[in-house]
Amino acid sequence: SVAQIDIDFDLTTYDNFKVYLEGWDPSADCSMYVRFKIGGSISTASYYSSLTIKKYNAGFDSSTYGGSNHNLGYLSDNVGGGADKKYSAQLDIMPGTGTGFPFLHVSSFYRDNGSGYAATTGVIAWQQFAQIQGIRLYPSSGNIDSGKYTLYGLK
Repeated sequence: SVAQIDIDFDLTTYDNFKVYLEGWDPSADCSMYVRFKIGGSISTASYYSSLTIKKYNAGFDSSTYGGSNHNLGYLSDNVGGGADKKYSAQLDIMPGTGTGFPFLHVSSFYRDNGSGYAATTGVIAWQQFAQIQGIRLYPSSGNIDSGKYTLYGLK
């Protein structure tokens, strides 16, 4: 059971990265977030731009698209804690080289706290030209009790 996962990138060998989150089991209803490692430390500054949308059994949840979640590194909304309410996602990360904004693209699938199947897709960007050196993944409440992640470096 962990409250967060920190992943560092090997920028000397790889240009882009993929992270697969498989069957993460949150201990409580939560939203999932990401923070970027910039300049050797996890940044909590407001330079995140999140454009994330949720599609679920009632349609599109417009409240998860930008708006109040604009600077929070927001991956998903209301992942329901419970035996069959696991969170899986694919994250594609372009660390940035000084010629374009670095960003992370997320596609996720899970059951929300209303037991409806839900999918989110979106982009979390760092609004500066510094490279992303790693990421921190964490739930808004509770812990991740089980599941795994796999990191791939792409040239």
